[in-house]
Amino acid sequence: MYLLYFTLFGVFVPYIARFLTVNGLTEQEASTIIAVVNGVNVFAPFLFSVLADRSGRRLFYIRLGYVGMGVFYLLALAGSGFWYYLTVFGLFGVFLSAVLPQMEAITLAILGQERSRYGQIRFWGSLGFVVVVWTLGFLLETYSVAILPMAGGVLSLLMFLSTFLIPEQKKTAVPTRPKIETAHSSLPIDRPQIAILLAVILFWQIGMAPYNTFFDLYLRLQGFSTTSIGFLISFGAVCEIAIFIYISRLFTHFSERHLMSFALLLTVFRWLILSRFADSFGIVLLSQTLHAVTFGMVHSVAVHRIGHLFPAHKASLGQGMYVAFGSGAGLFIGNLLAGWLWQGTGLVYQQAAMWCLLALLLTWFGFKDPEKISPPAVPQS
Repeated sequence: MYLLYFTLFGVFVPYIARFLTVNGLTEQEASTIIAVVNGVNVFAPFLFSVLADRSGRRLFYIRLGYVGMGVFYLLALAGSGFWYYLTVFGLFGVFLSAVLPQMEAITLAILGQERSRYGQIRFWGSLGFVVVVWTLGFLLETYSVAILPMAGGVLSLLMFLSTFLIPEQKKTAVPTRPKIETAHSSLPIDRPQIAILLAVILFWQIGMAPYNTFFDLYLRLQGFSTTSIGFLISFGAVCEIAIFIYISRLFTHFSERHLMSFALLLTVFRWLILSRFADSFGIVLLSQTLHAVTFGMVHSVAVHRIGHLFPAHKASLGQGMYVAFGSGAGLFIGNLLAGWLWQGTGLVYQQAAMWCLLALLLTWFGFKDPEKISPPAVPQS
């Protein structure tokens, strides 16, 4: 499931800005469209997550998402112009947002108390990302960018078919509540910790946006070939795989606060060196090595922490909030800022470092260790 889902990211994330600019849009228009794709994640994950939690039919919404993604990906070949692409990819984003929260909720439900092993499952997604990015890097040297929507449509179909290999999860029973419960008693306990985590995710993803959207264009301006760019993006994902394999061991030795702080510190360093030394293949390779920590570790810690903060019957809601604040609001704001600041220089990565520094400070001074977090309470009947 993860293998095929993240191959779609290998089509969309590194190369969609190239598809749009080759088809006549400016970098600012491309970043606006990508921001809208991310922006729908602010509200759409909540809608799909609430429906999935109430019905218990998480696989249904995953399948719906894949069908919608495939249709709108192929429709990108049927027209042109800013408003056409804005509409098509905006609707694509709605269906994209239906999938990941349900996948994460199903995975965490299967893992149960062994959720520290999440990275060992998630690494298959990174593997799929590596294969498709590297493959497309070679193909784009020869073929037009029209292969991108074609690849997205085919992968969406394969994803849809793969869901029939997964058993539907039983609906999680909602704990019995006393008659005197308040309107807020159904919310997760320790809301301040949830707010801090979501703010960290927001700032971190604002900082990730220039990498997701402009890394390909940025390196092309430095004289890198498409094949080299494909290799560098794939190499970053390979390093990410290593973290997903070994992250469960790190959780046994270090707290979430220390792991997240370490990862965000290296994220600040990564964007600063990329802003100044992107003409050096060796420095860019070093920055891609850091992707293991700056994405893989941050994501794993965030998912792990959500498992502590949200009760089982609200698992999809927790993942939906992660997507809404991260891939939604974070990348929406980050892409708009990157588009406005884009000059083909390292300025976009300098401001990315600033946002990640804010996330680092909030983590260090705001995170409580899991044993200090009140677990979601089950009222006595």
